[in-house]
Amino acid sequence: MPIYEYTCNACNEIFALLQWNPNEKDTACPRCGSQNIKKLLSQFSCSSSADSGSSSGGSSSGFSGGG
Repeated sequence: MPIYEYTCNACNEIFALLQWNPNEKDTACPRCGSQNIKKLLSQFSCSSSADSGSSSGGSSSGFSGGG
């Protein structure tokens, strides 16, 4: 199941949800309950054998992609 990131337009909370369908009508902010939210473009990190260990993608998940 994919993880989608959102920002709440009411309280500016940034949160992530595990959802089958990102267009679900019942998606609401876990902080204030508002449904006035916007889906964010998720950041991710990739590495390759030529990578020096640093990433410009910026991910806080700790997953390096391995390889």
